[in-house]
Amino acid sequence: MSNQRRTGASKPRGRKRHREPNVAPADICGVVFCDQHLVAVDKHAGFPVLPSGAHRERSVIKALAAMGMGQVFPVNQLDREATGLVLLSRSESAAKALRWNWRSNLCKREFIAVAQGDVTGARGRITLPIGTVKEGGRIRRQVVEDGGRSAVTHWRLLARGRGMSRMLITLNQGRCHQIRIHLAAIGHPVVNERLYLDRTTEIPLAALVDMPDVRKKDIRKMPSHQIGLHSYRVHIPHPMTNEALTLEAPIPRALTDLMPGAWVVDAI
Repeated sequence: MSNQRRTGASKPRGRKRHREPNVAPADICGVVFCDQHLVAVDKHAGFPVLPSGAHRERSVIKALAAMGMGQVFPVNQLDREATGLVLLSRSESAAKALRWNWRSNLCKREFIAVAQGDVTGARGRITLPIGTVKEGGRIRRQVVEDGGRSAVTHWRLLARGRGMSRMLITLNQGRCHQIRIHLAAIGHPVVNERLYLDRTTEIPLAALVDMPDVRKKDIRKMPSHQIGLHSYRVHIPHPMTNEALTLEAPIPRALTDLMPGAWVVDAI
């Protein structure tokens, strides 16, 4: 009898629900520009634009809702590990105009990238087509020879030092993960790149850099949840007035601290 009671009282064990840590909205993003049609934010590393996976509450959309923004519509996406400008519309009419401008030559986007290795030359253009391939049943984007979509990445070298190169990347129209794919394809992946790093040629950065006069404590490392890519500046017409807007997000210290004492080749 006691056995039956114990059996009857037992409850099936379900999967324990993960409880997200509380994060202040200001730690997820900061507002750069806001009017009744458009809001631009400076997104911090480690947070997605839209709720996803283990970040159901810790996202740009949720942070703006907590700030009282109400319903917003993302115009562009930015990798969770990247930092910088994200544009969102505050109405459906503004969303349509903004997305049109974003996908046209009316919009110019500038990024700061810290790439591994010493990039050759002062400026250049990468025109490798980007497509999708299946690997182990999963879809992966990468540079392809046939069937890829055209993609153009303009770059200008800003500084060299500590076995890294700081670059200004310019895009008009762009593909998903275009900068990360293109830089990895030319042998200079962004710092902390994991998704598009060719594992067969992966070499620890420390093994490539000879710094006998630099103390170990002076060598900076980027947090594991961040990559060396920052959406720095956007030039775009206002969705309602067509006024030329230039929006800018300051370069985070995590990027500049990677290369103290670097040789500056060109200014932004």
